[in-house]
Amino acid sequence: METQVLKLSNVSFSYPQANRNALTDVSVSIERGQYIAVVGTNGSGKSTLARVLAGFIEPDEGTVERSENAIEGIVFQHPKEQIVAGVVERDTAFGPKNLNLSKSEVELRTMECLSVVDLADRAFSRTTQLSLGQTQRLALAGILALFPDLLILDETTAMLDPNTRAEVIEFIDQWNRKGNSIVHITHDEEEVRHASRVLVLEQGKLVFDASSADFFADEAMVQSVFGSDDELIHAKQSASVAEDAPLSLSVKNLSFSYSDRKVFEKLSFTLQKGTLTALTGPSGCGKSTLLECLAGLLIPSSGTIRSVSRPLLALQDTEAALFEPFAADDVAFGARAQGVTGKKLRQRVIHAMDAAGVPFADFADRQAFRLSGGEKRKLSLAGIVALEGDVYLFDEPTAGLDAQSRRTVMLLLRKLAQEGKTVLFTTHRMNEAQFADRQLSWDELTKVTVSAGDDTNIQLKDMPPVRNAEMLAGIRKASASFLGTVQIPDSPVAKLPPVVKYLVFLAMFTLSICFKTVLPCACVLGVTILYALLARYPISKPTIAILKFSPWILLIVVFQLIFFPAQADEIRYVDLSWLVITPSKIQLCVCSVLRIVSCVNTMGVFMFTIDERQLLDGLSDLLILIALINKAAVRNIVLVVGIIFRFIPLLLEEAASIVKTQIIRGAFGQSKGFKKFKQLVPLFAPLMIQTFRKAELFSHALTARYFR
Repeated sequence: METQVLKLSNVSFSYPQANRNALTDVSVSIERGQYIAVVGTNGSGKSTLARVLAGFIEPDEGTVERSENAIEGIVFQHPKEQIVAGVVERDTAFGPKNLNLSKSEVELRTMECLSVVDLADRAFSRTTQLSLGQTQRLALAGILALFPDLLILDETTAMLDPNTRAEVIEFIDQWNRKGNSIVHITHDEEEVRHASRVLVLEQGKLVFDASSADFFADEAMVQSVFGSDDELIHAKQSASVAEDAPLSLSVKNLSFSYSDRKVFEKLSFTLQKGTLTALTGPSGCGKSTLLECLAGLLIPSSGTIRSVSRPLLALQDTEAALFEPFAADDVAFGARAQGVTGKKLRQRVIHAMDAAGVPFADFADRQAFRLSGGEKRKLSLAGIVALEGDVYLFDEPTAGLDAQSRRTVMLLLRKLAQEGKTVLFTTHRMNEAQFADRQLSWDELTKVTVSAGDDTNIQLKDMPPVRNAEMLAGIRKASASFLGTVQIPDSPVAKLPPVVKYLVFLAMFTLSICFKTVLPCACVLGVTILYALLARYPISKPTIAILKFSPWILLIVVFQLIFFPAQADEIRYVDLSWLVITPSKIQLCVCSVLRIVSCVNTMGVFMFTIDERQLLDGLSDLLILIALINKAAVRNIVLVVGIIFRFIPLLLEEAASIVKTQIIRGAFGQSKGFKKFKQLVPLFAPLMIQTFRKAELFSHALTARYFR
């Protein structure tokens, strides 16, 4: 039996336009059954090494030898980049299907792996409805379902709460005990202790390769990787908060729901000036949603938010939080929008970058999109700090950071509090929560009545949603339009098999466009109305759609009246040089309107009665005859349709995240008309860059699931 799974020999690699190698002369041999931890600071080359191991990067120098029979699986650092389907169970099943396993085996693996990551109850949920932590668990489930011989984990547990992290680590241990190889890139010291071998990278070079016991016996090496929390302990001990400090933020009976689910209800709490507060809770419980409500980005269902000024939010997803080409320009964006210029602007940027651990002297002229994941996170924090607000909200500010960078960020939060700012941050790390002056657990907020105090005599102002919150809601609504209905109501049409739904839709749509006289068109409209009634399709939906489309319908009617020729010897109701109205033209216009209404109604009913899973399954059944000739062609067609349903909402979500960051940093404001359009310009460049980047990463995600 072959014992070597993979071997790197003298591998070097550099990214285009980089001033140094990401990897330099790295040699590693991975044996079957080994559990290897890879550690090092942010930017040391760990993620690059993972992509070389997975085969996504070909080295500039050196060789990579792979076992022919081994299945390799990689879970990326950013989980959203690895989701390939719009439904949870369908995403997990994608890889096993590509291995040509039986249907029963695919279903067994899917449910087993979803259970491992505690997502079995969300099997039929949309992947876009998951929190970032839940998305990370889903990305792991999708790779675990391959049953890989070599499992490569790139900071997979970074967004997970302690309980879920412990469950995932236990599963990884079990997977290793079955004889499978593990390469686990991590910044967590306790996770490293589970490994049998440790690799340490430093500026792209392999500086340590030995057993876990030897690593922890080398105090200097451990200190260089993980450092010490002494500075945090000292900072906490020296911090003091006045008991009578005034309130900076007051939340009373705050509730929020999406259209299909309730997130939280009647939350009440207060925050004092100069305090550092940690908010803890399981992944997906609603912490990020709460922070977005406090920042005015989401519109609460009920309740009040009062604050000394608009709270500033550092978003969890840093990939969409950077939108200027160069690091210093990105940090300066918000302060510049506030009207800060010249020397004062430069000082703000220098102060914020140095405090966040991305020194101005080293990073000012570096391209923001070419930074490592950890460097991007610190840069995004600097952009918020540079705004110099009164109340700061940080959503998982240390996720994906090495130990020293985590300490730098926590000291930054403490410094802001000592300067009289009010700071609230979310975290899954208990040592970070203990570093705060106060810890708010999600259970405490949601299950226990917390007094919000009396703020009637305090100089707090009501904080309604920001003016552009409706813009964000519109983007979310547009994204949802690609996902069909949340829950299909029970009806005769809903009970039809997916392929029959397709056939009925195609027949109805064909009838809607094929007749050219009024009576048949009117009869078809009557049939489509019956179709809608049988589907329990709310009449408000097609009515709203037709009203929104009415200007275009009117334009079509006017175009036909002006440009279509009249028949000879017809009665002419109006006869002008540019406009002639006759019975045939009126009939043409009436037929056009009837056809449009029938088509809109038919398409609406179809999307109302079919979900993404049925849509793709029905398409496969519809093309069964073609599959007998060319199975791969049908598979590719279905995949493309699935990609559309996943990729377009992903880009809209990306746009929403960029808009959120720009709103937080002062873009849009009260601008109208051309000025508002001009302020939208910074959105297009990062969105285009992200589009191309997402397309490339999406192809990697497909490759990682063995789609060939």
